Amino acid sequence: MVKRKASEYIIDCLLYNNIDTFFLVTGGAIVPTVDYIGTKNNAKYYCFQHEQSAAMAAEAYYRTTGKLGVVLSTSGPGAQNLLNGICGCWYESIPCLFITGQVSTYESIDSIPYNPRQLGFQEMPVVESFKPFTKYIKKVNLDTLDKDISQAITSALEGRKGPSLLDLPVDVQTSVINLDIFDIQYPSPIIDPNLSDSINTLKDKLSHSKRPLLLLGHGIRLADAVSEIKVLVDKLNIPFVVSWGGFDLIEHFHPNFIGAIGVYGSRGGNFAIQNCDLLISIGSRLDTRQTGGNLQTFSRDSYKIMVDVDKNEIFKGRGLNIDLPIVCDAKIFINSCIDTLDPINIEKEWNKYCFQYQNINLDKRELKDNVLTSYEFLEHLNTQLDSDSIVIPDEGGHLVWSMQSLKSKSNQRIFSNFGNSSMGYGLPAAIGAAIDTNRQVVCIDGDGGFQMNIQELQTVKHYNLPIKIFIMNNNCYGIIKQFQDSYFDSRYIATESQDYSVPDFIKVANAYGIKSIEANKNNYKDVISLALKEEGSILVNVMIDREQKLTPKLEFGNPLEDMSPYLDDKSIQDNMIIPMIPRKDNTQGWVTLNK
Repeated sequence: MVKRKASEYIIDCLLYNNIDTFFLVTGGAIVPTVDYIGTKNNAKYYCFQHEQSAAMAAEAYYRTTGKLGVVLSTSGPGAQNLLNGICGCWYESIPCLFITGQVSTYESIDSIPYNPRQLGFQEMPVVESFKPFTKYIKKVNLDTLDKDISQAITSALEGRKGPSLLDLPVDVQTSVINLDIFDIQYPSPIIDPNLSDSINTLKDKLSHSKRPLLLLGHGIRLADAVSEIKVLVDKLNIPFVVSWGGFDLIEHFHPNFIGAIGVYGSRGGNFAIQNCDLLISIGSRLDTRQTGGNLQTFSRDSYKIMVDVDKNEIFKGRGLNIDLPIVCDAKIFINSCIDTLDPINIEKEWNKYCFQYQNINLDKRELKDNVLTSYEFLEHLNTQLDSDSIVIPDEGGHLVWSMQSLKSKSNQRIFSNFGNSSMGYGLPAAIGAAIDTNRQVVCIDGDGGFQMNIQELQTVKHYNLPIKIFIMNNNCYGIIKQFQDSYFDSRYIATESQDYSVPDFIKVANAYGIKSIEANKNNYKDVISLALKEEGSILVNVMIDREQKLTPKLEFGNPLEDMSPYLDDKSIQDNMIIPMIPRKDNTQGWVTLNK
């Protein structure tokens, strides 16, 4: 045993277990631990301008490297600033370890018999505040320090993954202890005890299905089953669709790929999931952004099999009936399918319709002579990206445009934080993705979202990260404007120039020492080529049509096959096998639900 400070012991344990990358903003209550990290040659640490950015970067770091990141902050406001990023990890099921400094135990409220709002400077109840969004959280004491470290890591990686948090009082950090470094025992995957019977049921359903369909979700990647799902798709030889979380699992040029599904999905993907008679959903939680708001109309003619590691997602009790629930790690399930199932002979009619869905093009997006549309820019950008690039859109209209325009290549990563969907995610996530990957990293942002974490341009510059930043600039909150068109008689309150404005992004980038350039209708192809060839970082201010819409999209209450801009009945009927549902007269959704 070696005597050392508790802060040193924590870091030594992490480094011993190959957890060596730290994301932080320092502060008084965490400085003892940060100081020790700085003395370790085998530790890498990155200093950010805001704590939420450090958290978002660590989330993307795990997505792109598969390695657990550690985020450190000081107490009080430093810890509070982490919540956005912690929630992002929680809802996206991304494991991460957070360490917050805390006031000394003798300064803490729980050291006295009274309950003032605050005793120590910058004190706050971290455990009580963050408990709903963490797999494991503990205000650490010396008696259980080794167990807390082990449990925090194990919990983050166990079952449905997520963040853990250790709250470290300053006096605990600086206390000398005598504990051995240890190997962290990593958890075993969850296996459904009835898996064999379920696979046999699936086999029987496949043999009788006329229109089978696979839905691939983010849980497949979280289970480290990307190579396995490719084997299964090729073996079964049946069509598949993806959720946004599973968008980049298999290249979109695969002969059985139909499209992405959901409220902003592709018409072809939505037609496929609505017409199938057997739906096998793997690692997708089937939330209302995927199913539409009227659950009774979702894939209404299918026998539904749902594989998810979290039983709470399967049994949500919200009106979507799952015929065969399988609570299991996706990799275990997929491997069992590979070993057990046989290739399927798809009926000619289903093949005909799926080919039709793959090639469907019913959205006549308007092109203007002197104004650049988001779709023409992003579709051209897509053709120029490296086959192993990492593409991270932020949240909002440009996220939808990106997911509707990009076609995933064989080794690409295309992701965002879809569940928490926090504006400002794109830039710090791109920073996290640029660490330890040596790949082309592209951030697609919006003029609104980019301003939420614009200060991280300094982090990009400081670490000389070669990130390509494209700001889709329409000088407004475009996605909210479209809501206002649908539900608020086009009253653009807080979204247009009378209430909202943007800075000169070119000048801002230059102030940070980052090269910048503007793209418009006349030069955008040349600018894309120049930006992607740039050795260092570059910001491109892309001036797009401020009236740009998101098409297609599902209005609240309609079935997935009936997206706007609305098609005539014949066009829908030509793509439907099952009976159509009459369109609702009122699609004003949550705004006028009770009218």
